[in-house]
Amino acid sequence: MNKEEILAKSREENKNQDIYEYDVLKSAGSIATRIGLILCCLISLLEVIFTGKVSFGSWFIFFGMLSTLFLVKFIKLHRRHELLVTVLYFALCIMFFILFIIQITGVM
Repeated sequence: MNKEEILAKSREENKNQDIYEYDVLKSAGSIATRIGLILCCLISLLEVIFTGKVSFGSWFIFFGMLSTLFLVKFIKLHRRHELLVTVLYFALCIMFFILFIIQITGVM
């Protein structure tokens, strides 16, 4: 194989994706998830301090994001672990959505 054939094969394998860009996006997603968790904790803490209520809406959004993230991982990787985590996070998402609706309607 000559240099051009090797490069062509590499491009075909990577489908013209930049490996560095992939690593940056992976790192950014990980950091964004952690920051989202910190912000949800902060919002919940402030809401408990000032109103005496828990912020179910922010947890609904956070677990919705996590369930989507793991669903995409499951679809791409076909690992059972990702499916189980998706189901767990989706159940938490639904639970917080129900609690959010109950809270804003004044039942709770």
